[in-house]
Amino acid sequence: MKDWYCFGEFRRDPEITPDLMAEVLDQARDRAARQRQVPLEAMLEVLEEAGRRLADPRHPIRGEAMEHLPARVGFSPPMVAAALDTLCDILDGENLWRRLDCDLGDARCLDFYTYHERFQGYLRALPRGVVAHIAAGNVFVGALDSLVQGIVTKNANLLKMSGDDTFFPLLFARLLHECDPEGAVTGSFALLPFRGGRRDLEELIKTRCDVVIVYGGAEAVAAYRQGLGPHTKLVEYGPKYSLVVVTAAELARRGEQEVAAQVARDVTMWEQSACSSPHAVYVCAGEGEDPRGPARDFARHLAAALDELARTYPHGRILVDEQVEITRERELAKVAQTLGEAELIVPARHRQDWTVILEYDPGFHVSPHHRTVFVKPLGRLEELGPVLAPYGDFLQSVALVAAPEEALRLARELAWLGADRFTEPGHMSRRKHGTPHDGTRGTGELVRWASWGRDEPFLEEFDYLPRHRRDRITLARLNRLIAFCRRHSPFYRERLPRERLESLEQLAELPLLSPEDLRSHLPPEGEGLLTAPLENTYAFSSGGTTGQAKVVYRTVPETLYNARALAKGLRLAVFQPGDVVANLLFAGNLWASFVSFNQALELVGCHILPIAGSIGLEQVVEYLRRLKPNAAVSIPSVFLSLARLVEEQGMDDLRLAKIASGGEHLFPEARDYLRRVLGVPEARDYLRRVLGVEKFASTGYTTNDTGAIAFPCQCCEGGLHHVHEDLHWVEILDPHTHQPLPPGRVGKIVVTNLQRRLMPMIRYDVGDLGRILEEPCPCGRKVRLLELLGRVDEELRIGPARISLEMVSEKVGRVEGLGRHFRMIARREQMRDQLVVEVEAASALDQQQREQSARRLAEMLTQAKAEIALAVQREEIAPILVRVLPPETIPRNPRTGKIKQVVDQRQ
Repeated sequence: MKDWYCFGEFRRDPEITPDLMAEVLDQARDRAARQRQVPLEAMLEVLEEAGRRLADPRHPIRGEAMEHLPARVGFSPPMVAAALDTLCDILDGENLWRRLDCDLGDARCLDFYTYHERFQGYLRALPRGVVAHIAAGNVFVGALDSLVQGIVTKNANLLKMSGDDTFFPLLFARLLHECDPEGAVTGSFALLPFRGGRRDLEELIKTRCDVVIVYGGAEAVAAYRQGLGPHTKLVEYGPKYSLVVVTAAELARRGEQEVAAQVARDVTMWEQSACSSPHAVYVCAGEGEDPRGPARDFARHLAAALDELARTYPHGRILVDEQVEITRERELAKVAQTLGEAELIVPARHRQDWTVILEYDPGFHVSPHHRTVFVKPLGRLEELGPVLAPYGDFLQSVALVAAPEEALRLARELAWLGADRFTEPGHMSRRKHGTPHDGTRGTGELVRWASWGRDEPFLEEFDYLPRHRRDRITLARLNRLIAFCRRHSPFYRERLPRERLESLEQLAELPLLSPEDLRSHLPPEGEGLLTAPLENTYAFSSGGTTGQAKVVYRTVPETLYNARALAKGLRLAVFQPGDVVANLLFAGNLWASFVSFNQALELVGCHILPIAGSIGLEQVVEYLRRLKPNAAVSIPSVFLSLARLVEEQGMDDLRLAKIASGGEHLFPEARDYLRRVLGVPEARDYLRRVLGVEKFASTGYTTNDTGAIAFPCQCCEGGLHHVHEDLHWVEILDPHTHQPLPPGRVGKIVVTNLQRRLMPMIRYDVGDLGRILEEPCPCGRKVRLLELLGRVDEELRIGPARISLEMVSEKVGRVEGLGRHFRMIARREQMRDQLVVEVEAASALDQQQREQSARRLAEMLTQAKAEIALAVQREEIAPILVRVLPPETIPRNPRTGKIKQVVDQRQ
């Protein structure tokens, strides 16, 4: 009886017959149609969890593998452990995503039509259908690596298990079943036990599969070339051989012992049976030198390194016929040694743990494996090409130890011969995720391409999916994020669940992340929230929501991803390629908006004027009049101040047809003043009349802490935005109980960024009020609509600055004579925001003392943030007003006695 596996079912049959194979192929065709609908994120979640469990020495599957594999595959236990760790590395979600990005250009194209900037249209990678994997038995991980490639490209897969190892593939299937309650992966493959040479079965595979991948020797590959179906694609991974090239000069620079240790590792791993294992090391002495000396020295260092490594990775079982081949190679070397043509170096007592043969003939030939390596001297690197030319079609990996100029020349010339992978020593047996495999982009061979030539960026398929499909993708992303944070962030390790979430609703059971958490667990105060060193990263100020501004951290790719989300809203709502846009946001001082929106405008295709709003208003006007942009992006107070200056000076040559505004609620806040003083109904009319504005839009709902949360489309007005559901999961919570609220109810906005990894933001309390609306948007997008409804009572935005209770409290406590009770009032003073602080004196003070304390506190608050001082100086906001009141005179709630500390009179 044979144990096997068929698309989610473990089976046992006497043998795999043609009728049974035909049945499997029919089932595979049905499964192929199903797998197309499975989100990539759902697959990665399963595979990543399988990798985590397999990496755990205490997990039963790992224990079973370690117990039985050494005897089955002939590797020592440490070598088996290394192979299992390699498989875990393959299964890592980020590594799989990187591989797909490298092979396909953008892994997202497996789920959606994705915009390609050079094509100026959309591309989609579609699974081929049914893929057969004909595995070789030399490295047991290789077959599963191939299977995983078929899974993540959404194909239905048949893996012909090697006759030498049916145990581990079936064990792997059991592991996947543990991790895959929904069948996202386990229903995508079958594991078939039959030996090569079964022509009746091979004919069915060759004629009814869409792709056949063959690994193995020349005969195995040749058997599948004949009789292929008219639409069957053959992907060949036949016999390949690898080598190392070193120069004496580079050896001296790096250290012979270090390089020898690295090469020894490449020779040792997988007992030299992988295609990437080196068979020969060529040592080039350099012009005019005897090449034998450096080669002899390196051969001895390599022998010592192999002997040392044998203690870490003891040699496994060597079959009798393999022992004969090693003995034969050694005897030939002894004969050559007596003739002065070679030197043989072997372990003590003539064990077969390893063999180094210093061979003066430069000709390349294949070793009998099991850590048998030839070291060959070369006079000049130019001699290598003719030596390797006969083997060109069989060359795979070459480790290069040479100066950059020489290494680049070798890589070019050997690539022309046939080699396709160049690496550093010590990395030949280690996967660099994304590297081509035998001259192909592995996963790229398993898809076909479709295109949609519509040149309209940001028309994203995800936005139009039904909710249940979007939520399934979001849940998979969320589970991957939680698992990542538990592994890499000390802060999150104990506050996140060990088990996967079964629904998005379960997220509400996790603790909220507060601004204080960020301050306490991020540099410079702490580092527990970060998941990696600060390399290739940005640091930004949070915008000053407290007295001590938070510093937040993003990687460069995260910053660019966020900029693309900002660009989406700008492109859909207001700007077009070719618009000349003045960036009047504030620059410097660790502010993020200027940098991020410059990047966003690049992605929209605008001509950008990076003027910044932090210079003098007169200088801004000078740039605008001279360079004549038709559009601008900034905060409302800048636009209103600009319009006021233009009107006061009677300018008629400064016009902005389009503006995008962010950071403040632009238009309602100035309505009363504009109607009463200027005789216009609202701010839009004022800006339209003075600056010629024809089109207004929001820059989107974004915070520096979490990034772009929601975007406007052409149909959105006021505080209405579409949630960036591919980037954030948004919850609306009751402000008091923190329980989730249904659509339509107003509550506090809590967001989880699904993309950020360096500084993960899970359930972050943004401090804003809003509600989710269920009515459909006329634009046709199905992602949820979020209406912004102001701030939670903790802070006020005055012009460009957020001013918190904490900051004001800290300053009040530093002014002698003032008590601890105060309130903040936001109002409009001649069309400008103004902060009024009413604070009670600690005891009775005379008029002079109250005025002195008020001036002192106003000065401290003005200087507390650079953006406040600058905005006051430029008359974008009115000066801060402080009123010192007698004790117990601020209004209290008659029932509770509490003070309403934040009052916004601009509403």
